[in-house]
Amino acid sequence: MVSKKIIILYLIALSIFSIYILLLFSNYSEIPETVASHIDITGKVDGYSHKNSLCISSIVNLFILVFLGLLIKNPKYANYPVELTDENRENVYKKMQLFLVVIAIITTLVFSYMIFKAIGLEKNYIYLIIYVITVPIFTIIYFGRSK
Repeated sequence: MVSKKIIILYLIALSIFSIYILLLFSNYSEIPETVASHIDITGKVDGYSHKNSLCISSIVNLFILVFLGLLIKNPKYANYPVELTDENRENVYKKMQLFLVVIAIITTLVFSYMIFKAIGLEKNYIYLIIYVITVPIFTIIYFGRSK
């Protein structure tokens, strides 16, 4: 069983994906034909691709989200570093679901930054980060009080 908190966190990852897909397609004609495809650790662009690569990377992100969503829904198929017993199974499943949903959010944030940068909105990226930080906090507070 997937808890409400995990579902809400997964919906946050999906909403980030939806936001950047809407931004990508609404600004696609304004994106230059050649976009940065790789940025090194210092922030210097060292690889370029055609703007169609943004669509391909979005499809890759969607596949990752679907795969992680299936693992979150069916945690018995994940690989665990501990032996599952009847006593620890539920607790280990919950921890794995939380881990997977955090990975989904982080992965989607990384892909979304690529889109924001290509569109030229990287300065507005902070608003997406604030959304990702505040919504889970308020969700946890809300569900924590409702028990």
